[in-house]
Formats: sequence, C-alpha cells, structure tokens
Amino acid sequence: MVGSVRMLASAAVSLALVVSLGACSSNTSLGSEGSSSTSSGASVASTAPKLLGTLKESGFGQSGKYAWVAAVVHNNTSYVGQTVTVNFNLLDASGAILASESQVESFSRPNEDIIVGTQVELPDSKKAARVDATLDVEAKGAFSNQPFPAMPTSVPQIREEYGQPQASFELTNPLGQAVKDPRISLLCRDAAGRINGGGVAFPELVPASGKIRVDTNLLLSGTAKGCQVYVGAPSDWDGAQSSSAETTAAAGTPEAAFRVWVEQFTAHDWVGQYKNLVTEQQALVSEASFVACRKASTTPSVAWVKAISAQDVGDTEIPGTTKSRPATRVTAELSSNGLTETVDSHWALEDGSWRWQMTAELVKSCAGK
Repeated sequence: MVGSVRMLASAAVSLALVVSLGACSSNTSLGSEGSSSTSSGASVASTAPKLLGTLKESGFGQSGKYAWVAAVVHNNTSYVGQTVTVNFNLLDASGAILASESQVESFSRPNEDIIVGTQVELPDSKKAARVDATLDVEAKGAFSNQPFPAMPTSVPQIREEYGQPQASFELTNPLGQAVKDPRISLLCRDAAGRINGGGVAFPELVPASGKIRVDTNLLLSGTAKGCQVYVGAPSDWDGAQSSSAETTAAAGTPEAAFRVWVEQFTAHDWVGQYKNLVTEQQALVSEASFVACRKASTTPSVAWVKAISAQDVGDTEIPGTTKSRPATRVTAELSSNGLTETVDSHWALEDGSWRWQMTAELVKSCAGK
C-alpha cells in the first residue's frame, strides 16, 4: 500500500508540474520499453527506444561453454550520457533459453552507433542457435552528459596467440590530456558478414596526443574476417574543455532557449517569458493578461536537469490558432519537489530567435476562451 501511495503521489505531482508549466507535455516513463501499469490501473506507454535509441543488429559467437553476445545500438539524439541496457537471451535450436545476460553502457557521442557486448557462460557447454536482444534506453543515469571525442584506431589485426584469437590495433588520443580506462568494445564478423563474436579492452592510460598498442582476446565462432572497434568514454569522464565557438553555438539552440524559459518560470519572470512567446499567441493574449494570468496561478519551483533530445517535427499547429509553424520538439528532464519529470516543449524559429508555444490549456486560461 505504501508503494501504491508513493506512486500515485508521484503521478499527481508529475501532472501538476506539467499543467502548471503551460509550455510542456508529459513524457512519463520515457526510458522504459513497451508499457507499464501503475497500481492505479493507468497504462504508461513509452517511445524511448524510437526516440532515444535503436537496436540495429545483434549476434553472437561461441567457443566451448562460453559465448560472446553483441549488439549495435544507434543514438537517435544529439545528446550523450543516456543509460543503454541490452538484455541477451541465448536460445537453442528448439527455442529454449539456455542463458540470459545484460550489459549496461552509455552513449558517448551523438547520432552514432555503439557496440554493446558481454560474455555469457552456457550450462553444460550446450550449443546456442540464436540470440534475442532487447533494448532499453533511459534518459537518467550516472554517466557523463559531456561528449567523448572519437579516438581513432588502426584496422585490428587478428591472429592466434597460444590457441586464443586475439586482436591488436593502435589507439590514438586526439586530446591534449591523458585518458584513463576508455571503454573499448570489439564486434567481429565472419566471411559472410555475420556477427560471430567480439571482445573488450580497458587500457589503463592513453597519453595526451599520443598512441598506444592494444592487444585483447576475442571469443569467436570459427574465424573472423574482421573486427570493428568502438571506443567509449571512461566511467569517470567529466568532459574536455569546450571552445568559445562551441559555447556560442550551443547558446543559440532550442534546448538553450528552453533552459532559459525554465529559469524564467522559477524566477516568475513572466514578462521575459512573454517576449519569447510566438507572435501568433501574442496576438491572442496581451502581455498584461499573460502576466496577470500567471500571477493568479500557483506555480512550483522547477529546476533544469538536462536536455535529452531535440527533433524537428515539421509543421505543427499553434494552440489556440489555425496557423502552423515548423517546430522543434525539445525533450528535457526537470525536477520539482525532489521528483524528476521528462517533458516535451515545442519551439519555433522566428526572426533568428527560438520562441515557445503555450499549451491549449494555458491559452484558454489566459485568453478567457
């Protein structure tokens, strides 16, 4: 019962937060695949895998009682740091599950594929026939939201070392700072192009602007024609210092505009918010009416946590009008009263500035329509 009360209280706070913001819609349980039911009987469907990531391919290799399972997952966003979990079920020829294993990684670079792989022990050295992989991407996580630069590698050379397949390659650090323990995943393919195994490596130190040689064991079915390498951020990555040009570019994004909007909301800067409202809605609601409307309502204190994604959604009807504009949907994580909520907000570019749109409910409240 306590768990049910907490869940219902959380849902009530979430709903109150979204309604009071007036520019956002709820995107609850963004990171869960499929749907879930709360104890109140409400079903919450998720679009997380489509919005945040896509499972493109999976496969495995087996040698004796051990198998290497691997998947290719694409980051659908321009953000990093999301928690990426892939569950692998290894099945025999009859479809019975022989073993299951999950692996957790994170997106280190925007709009890029990552390799997620791990070793699985099979009972009684049974032979696996296929692998079924399931993806979950969560916006929240303990990983850094700072992009990790690509670290180039040479083409891996595959050879036998004491009866064990091994891959060797050079790893280059493009940064002017040393990198400790980068997370390296390898995915290997046979002559037919099928995934037939892989491996991992965690080199202790890659010198600033330097190179190292990486040697790592592979777990394969048969032989590999070649392997691809993905180098991800270390678990303690805090980000590299960004240039002033990068900072200036970020300031002109809809995500940055949404963050300013949240700060204005918490500061009750209603005049500032009104000045960045789309002109079509300014024609419906005067500045004085908007400010009075906002002052008359109870608004919670809200804090920005992070942006999750920004997607062009094409022409979108502006609430309260019959007009449309090309819009960008920004999904962000906000916090209020110790709880976090994932919300969407639509933004339109007008005269070089990003402008927000009131929800239909707020238009009706403030315009008296």
